[in-house]
Amino acid sequence: KIKKFAFLVHPRDISDVSRRFWITRYLPDSVVETVIERLRGRFGFTVCSKFKVEKLNKKTEGYIIAVLLSGKQMMTLPINLVRQRILDTVLFAQNKLGVEIIGLGSLITSVTDGGKWLINTPQVKLTVTHGDTFGVAVAEEGIEKILDTCKFTPEKIKIAIVGAYGLIGREISKFLAKKRYPLILVEKTEEKVELIKNELKKINLEKYILIASTNLKDISNAEIIITATSHPGAILKPDYLKEKAIVYDIAQPMNVSPEIIKERPDIIKIDGAYVDINGIDLKFNMGPPKGTTFACLVETIMMALEEETDHHIGEIDEIYLEKTKEWARKYGFFHASFTGFGKPIFLEDFLTVS
Repeated sequence: KIKKFAFLVHPRDISDVSRRFWITRYLPDSVVETVIERLRGRFGFTVCSKFKVEKLNKKTEGYIIAVLLSGKQMMTLPINLVRQRILDTVLFAQNKLGVEIIGLGSLITSVTDGGKWLINTPQVKLTVTHGDTFGVAVAEEGIEKILDTCKFTPEKIKIAIVGAYGLIGREISKFLAKKRYPLILVEKTEEKVELIKNELKKINLEKYILIASTNLKDISNAEIIITATSHPGAILKPDYLKEKAIVYDIAQPMNVSPEIIKERPDIIKIDGAYVDINGIDLKFNMGPPKGTTFACLVETIMMALEEETDHHIGEIDEIYLEKTKEWARKYGFFHASFTGFGKPIFLEDFLTVS
């Protein structure tokens, strides 16, 4: 019996709705927003695609299902409404499609408390992952590649992490502190600033914190900025960025807008944690370039191939992190070639970065 999985996504903004319902591109955003907010039950989500994966004589079958709320709606509408919409989607996947593993894309992780709320809901019987564990593995691979290609050493540069206490942000903060890079850590609240400082203190790495604050302008000293927030849109401003800064943007919705690059062509924006999926046809365009997708979806695929039955929610587990790296080597899933807003980026062309 093939183990089935589903991966939940949502429109990053209202323009994304047209990926599934083309007619909406002819309607004002405010109309589409009002309509999708009022949907209930089976109308509140849509199955975008069904596809098969075959790797090393193993097979699985997956669905991409969109919860019809934009990133902004996910974060601003009443939490009960948002969670009910997600629960309706999960139960449909479980009870109607026979799905046994579900992956949580984008802000669905944030609004379900890293997936914990779902597994504590009695009707939910399937295995849940937020997919951020492999997200960390792929992001580390991408960041290593930037550091190696640009020959950046801890003596030469400072690195800023925006969303430093998020699931992904705190792992990357520890990863870079262990490599002795001076860090500028930015979080939304003083409480989270203290939490990330304590996290590094626990492992005797606090000396690598240059600045820890709630002020986004502090990133202006950094040569590399890593964004991993659960903010529903772009938060970086052109005047916050140092000349020739490299932004590795893991957040979905993205924390960097195309307008920044138009205004500051010296800036490099790299799409963070995209994975080369070696010819798997997802049968739906979620945004990343063809032949690539988000690390969190790949983690869900690997769990299905491996017939994993443990939940992977909440804090990132170091042992499981290593396991996802092993699976990736086994199935040939690695960081995709660098792109910025889906277009190829060649870091070698920017090696004049000082």
